[in-house]
Amino acid sequence: MSPGARTAAFGSTPHRIPRAAVEPEERWLVAVALGGQGHYAATAAELERLAADPAVPRRVAAHAAVTRAAHLRQLGGHAAARSWDARGLRLAIAAGGAAPDRGSARGGSPGGRGTPDGGVAAGSDDGTDAAAARIDALVGLAADAIGLGDPTGAERLLAAAAPALAAHPSWRPATRAGWVRAELALVLGRPAEAVAPAEAALAAAGRGGSRRHLLKTRIVLAVARSAAGVMTPAAAVTELDAAAAECAGLGLLTLCWPAGLAALDLTPLPAVKPQVRINEQVASPAGTALGGRPDGTTRRRHAVQAALNVIEQRSDALGKRQMGESVWIPQRATLM
Repeated sequence: MSPGARTAAFGSTPHRIPRAAVEPEERWLVAVALGGQGHYAATAAELERLAADPAVPRRVAAHAAVTRAAHLRQLGGHAAARSWDARGLRLAIAAGGAAPDRGSARGGSPGGRGTPDGGVAAGSDDGTDAAAARIDALVGLAADAIGLGDPTGAERLLAAAAPALAAHPSWRPATRAGWVRAELALVLGRPAEAVAPAEAALAAAGRGGSRRHLLKTRIVLAVARSAAGVMTPAAAVTELDAAAAECAGLGLLTLCWPAGLAALDLTPLPAVKPQVRINEQVASPAGTALGGRPDGTTRRRHAVQAALNVIEQRSDALGKRQMGESVWIPQRATLM
């Protein structure tokens, strides 16, 4: 398997995606990387093939189903995602996705001898084994529950994932769990409780070295710290703008728009001046600052709209429908 697929999916080069994947795991990794850039139509077809093909190792099929769920969730389709997360959970359990022993997970053979379908040993460092797929499915179901207005269900699912998560050596499931725990705390109106899981996610992502995971965690942490009052809104906006710029440079459109939207939420409306010069009056309605440059709010709105427009073009029919129906994704017309 080409190392480029792994570093694109979970490493330092999310913008360098190999196109000629052959083996099932490599095909899944390429789909993960393409999904980070919003190529949802291409990834949907590949992930559904992987999840349905009986010749594909069950742990890979489980990860494919969970990844399909994650992409639908990113488009606002929490209900559609839930069925794929449930499918991923069933496949992971069938693949032997129990919590791995730390020693055997680190020292096991690449083929996963002694475990069903290579379920524990294979790919444990990046969380590509069956045990990680089971954790990912439970955490994904918790995220689905949050999106569907069921925080109590999300708490139960995160609690169910906790023992396996504590036993697993990989940085990746821990990072994802930190995101969802932080989101749940924010939804429950407990912003102070969102900071610790977001910080834990940042530490875990740092161990893994995945630029995509680090950038998403920076976005989550900036929002959590600002909501908890340990970071000023201005400082949070600066961090979110920096993260959005880095995401744009790497083609990670699926992170560009949440970063921009979070920055917009934290940007105060401009004060109305009692007296302004004529040139300022003309510039203001167009969303420009003095000198003819777009102001920060206008620039962020355009960036969010541009990212969402491209993502919509790259999505399949189901993805487009999820975007149109979602209460989480802003409608493009309201961003202008």
